[in-house]
This record gives sequence, structure tokens and C-alpha cells, in this order.
Amino acid sequence: MNQMQTAPTGLSRRGALASVLAATVAAMPVMACATTTNADSAALALCAAFWQVHGRIRAMDTDPELPYGSPEQKRFEADLAKLCGQEVDILSQLANTPAHTTAGQQGKAAILRAILPTAFADFDLGIECEEIRLVMSLLDDLAGGLAA
Repeated sequence: MNQMQTAPTGLSRRGALASVLAATVAAMPVMACATTTNADSAALALCAAFWQVHGRIRAMDTDPELPYGSPEQKRFEADLAKLCGQEVDILSQLANTPAHTTAGQQGKAAILRAILPTAFADFDLGIECEEIRLVMSLLDDLAGGLAA
């Protein structure tokens, strides 16, 4: 049997699609946070920082799995843990920073809209309960239609 083999290009279809999706997801919320005002400059800066870190985490989630226990896997896990810690720190700062304008409120709502469904799944929370549906609906309204 004569089978033709092509040389690997280093970029898989899955990797290319993941890169495009990660860039798109990361850019959309930043646009919602782009309107800067003095009243919410701190909140909007934190919002932008969150989306940058969150986009890097999501991109790492699409990376191929490394052999368990290998130095590369340990380094990857350490880098991912560092980014997750940065994300939590930014969320904590953002929770302590009031949003006074529509842009700041929409920035916070867009972040919540993006992270709450995953938190519900990760922590076995019911997204179908009416209370949570109401919160998600309000977040959709505040995010200005930027549902993830």
C-alpha cells in the first residue's frame, strides 16, 4: 500500500481554531470595557486586566496534555496556577472597587456573565433554579447583550 504522509506543520486545526476563539473571546469583553471615564478608571483597568489573564488561562486550557509528572507538565501546572491566582486577585480587587457608570457596571456584568456558568458547573450549582436564572438575566441586561 502506498500511503502519502505529509510533514507536520506544527499547527493543528484544533490549535488554530482554539487560537482564533481565544482571541475573539478575549477581545469582546475588552470592547465593553474600552469606554474609560474618570469615575470608573480603576474598575475598567481591573476589567481589562481580568480579560487579559482570563484569555491566557482559556488559551492554556486548549493546549495538548503533557505527560503526567514530566518537567514540562509541572511547569505548565505552575504557570496555570500562577495565572489562576492572578485572576482571583483581580476579581477580589474588582469586587472592592465600585462601578459608578454604565461602562463600569457593564464591565463587571460581562465578567460575571462569563465566569458564573463555569463556576456553577465546577461547584455543582444549579443554573436552572429561578434565583440564579434571575441573576443571569440581570447580568445579560447589564452586560448590554454581550452574553458569552
